[in-house]
Amino acid sequence: MTTTTIEKKEGLAARNFYETIYKERLPSEHPWVAGTASPELIKLVWEQVLVPGMKVLEIGSGIGTESVFMATRGMDVTGVDLSESAIEISKKLADLYGVKINFQQGDALHLDFPDNHFDVLCDQGVFHHLKDEERAVYAQSIARVLKPNGLLVLRCFSDKIPGGPQPRRVSSTELLDTLLPYFKLEQLERVLSFSTPLRQRPLGWSTLWYKK
Repeated sequence: MTTTTIEKKEGLAARNFYETIYKERLPSEHPWVAGTASPELIKLVWEQVLVPGMKVLEIGSGIGTESVFMATRGMDVTGVDLSESAIEISKKLADLYGVKINFQQGDALHLDFPDNHFDVLCDQGVFHHLKDEERAVYAQSIARVLKPNGLLVLRCFSDKIPGGPQPRRVSSTELLDTLLPYFKLEQLERVLSFSTPLRQRPLGWSTLWYKK
């Protein structure tokens, strides 16, 4: 079965989908891989919102690019991804940079960490894959592991990106409805994401939230 066939097959579970493509493709062939941290995350480090010593959890860590960036800036980073293949690549990248990161296979909806454990939680690309019924579970899950007043850095597809059932296109109302029971909104803005052959100059959400 080819990768193209797999991508078009309806009903393929997210875990199986990502496990397959991380095995079959080089990192440079994934349209969401930029080879560096996003400008929004880099800006948070420049502005000292994210500082050395912070305990950070990245969910949907993929091949580990942003986790490695934060670790090189002195943060204590844990990365979680559905795909074991992605985790294997992440560990190799961390070894190359000489940083220690706790990479592990896991599910953002069922995080296996103590309550009030992390200062920061980063999500670039998990939220826009969630089903309606999973959003409340997601909000509760990430709020549980964040310390009081902990920071959520959430970036996802917005409703200004045309077409396609997945990833889902997310409105500001959907973000607010999901997260406001647990978080205070600090920042919500549309930002330009990397263009791909399928999506030219896409506008996604870059958001900051503090746990209540």
